[in-house]
Amino acid sequence: MLCASAFAAPRASDDPPHRDTAIESLIRDAAALPPEFNADVLIRIAGSTRVADLAWKREMLEEAFFRAYAAPVAYRRTSVRVPPDSLQGALTQAYDTQIARVPLQVRAAQLMAFVAPLRARELFEWIDLNLAPAVCSDVLVPAVDEYYGALSTLARTTFAPSERGDAVRFLELYLWRAHLPTEMPAVARALLRFRPSAIEATYLETFYGQLLNAGTSDPRGFSVSDIDIVGRSADLQGADRERSVPGWFVMDSLKAYLLKHLNGPRCADSATESFVPSAFNAAARLLRADPIAEVTPINADAIRPSRLLGGARIDLYWQTFSARRLYEMWMGLRGTGQNPVPERVRRTDEWRDNADRFITELDQWTGRSEASERDYFYQKATLFANLLDLMPSSAVRIRGLRDFIDFMRHADTDRDQRALWFVFVNRLLELSRGNNRRQTLTLMEQSGQPTLSTYARLERMMPPQRRAGSGASVVPAATR
Repeated sequence: MLCASAFAAPRASDDPPHRDTAIESLIRDAAALPPEFNADVLIRIAGSTRVADLAWKREMLEEAFFRAYAAPVAYRRTSVRVPPDSLQGALTQAYDTQIARVPLQVRAAQLMAFVAPLRARELFEWIDLNLAPAVCSDVLVPAVDEYYGALSTLARTTFAPSERGDAVRFLELYLWRAHLPTEMPAVARALLRFRPSAIEATYLETFYGQLLNAGTSDPRGFSVSDIDIVGRSADLQGADRERSVPGWFVMDSLKAYLLKHLNGPRCADSATESFVPSAFNAAARLLRADPIAEVTPINADAIRPSRLLGGARIDLYWQTFSARRLYEMWMGLRGTGQNPVPERVRRTDEWRDNADRFITELDQWTGRSEASERDYFYQKATLFANLLDLMPSSAVRIRGLRDFIDFMRHADTDRDQRALWFVFVNRLLELSRGNNRRQTLTLMEQSGQPTLSTYARLERMMPPQRRAGSGASVVPAATR
C-alpha cells in the first residue's frame, strides 16, 4: 500500500519546491525508452516518497498516462491451469508485468487521485477498453480487473458525501463497458467495494442484472471465469442481504446468466462448466436461500451445450534436444525433489564447478532448433534466472550475472515481445535485492542497454518500499 506521506501537501513557501537533480536526470533518460517503459518509470517515480512536489507528481502522471497510449499491447490477458513451461504460460507472465496500456493508465489515474481527484476522474474517462471476445483456439482471455477496481475506488473516494448521486452515476456509466464473462467478477467486486447504502444497493442489483442479461457470448472467457462469477456474485448478494436489501435479485440474475452460457456453445477442451451447477447450488445454500420458495437449484442433468467448438493447443517448452539437455543439466544442479539441494551442497567446489560448466553450455546455446526467437529467449533467460536465484555468492555467480545481462542486452529487439523481455528485467531487479546487489545493479547500469540501465538506477534511488504505483492498490482521501 502507498505510504500516505508520499502525497502529503507541501509546505507553503514563496519559492518553488526543490526538484532533485538526480531524479530529473533519471526522468530525462527515461524519456528515450520505449513508451511503456517510460510510462512505468514515471509512475514509479511519482509514487515515491522522494518526490514531495504535488505539481511535479501531476506532471509525471499526466506524461505517463499519455505515453501509455503508444504501448504495443492494449490490455492484459490471462488464463487458468496453463503449464508455466509453455508458450502460453510465458505469455501470461508477460501480460502480468502491468506494462500494457490499460494497466499503465489505470495506475496513473489512481495515483493522480492523491494529487488532483477531478483530474484523476478525467483521465480515467479517457481509458478505452475495446475488449474483444476470446476464441476457443487460444487459452488466453482479456483481463482488466484493475480497471474496475480503480473505477470503484474513484467513485467511492473522489466525490464529496453530498455528491453521492454523482458517484453512483459515475460508477454506473463506466461499468456499462463490461460485456465479457471475464469482466463480470471484477464488476461484482467493484459494486461490493463501492460500499453502497441499502437504497443504492437495491438500484445497483438491478443494474448488475441488466449487465449480465446483455453480456456477450464468449465460451472461452466463460470457461475461465465461470466459477469466479459465481463466487463474486454470491459475495455481492450476501453483502446486500446484510444491508437488508430484500429479495434474491443477484442470484436470480446470475442463475439466468449461467444457464444461458451453459446451454450455449462450449470449447471442446473446457472442463469447468461441469462444476458450475454445484458451485451455484452450494453458494445458494451458504446464503441460506430457500431452495423452493427463493433460489431454486440448477439441475446439472438438464444442461446441454448447443454445440462444441474447437480446443486450444498448448505449446510446451523443453521439447528440442538442446533445450531438454540444458533443462536436465539445470535439474541436476537444483535437484529433482520438491525443494532445491541444501545450501551447504551448493557451496561445495563440485557444485560450483558444475554450475560453471552449465553457464558455459548455456552461453554457447544458439537456439537454432527452437520454433521461434521468442521461445529460445524465454527458455534461455529462464535457465539463467533460475540458476542465479539458486547460487550462493561466488565469482561463478558474478560470471553468470554478467553473461545473463549481456544476453538480455542483445535480446531486446522485438517490439511485440518487449513485455516478455521485461519479465526478466524484473527478475534481475529481484535478484539485486538478495546477494550481490551492488554488482548486479552496476552490471545493469554499465550494460549499454538503456532500459536495463534506467531500471537499475531507479532501483538504487527508490527501492520498492519507498515508492508506490507499481501495480498496488491505492486509496486516496475522500476529498476534492
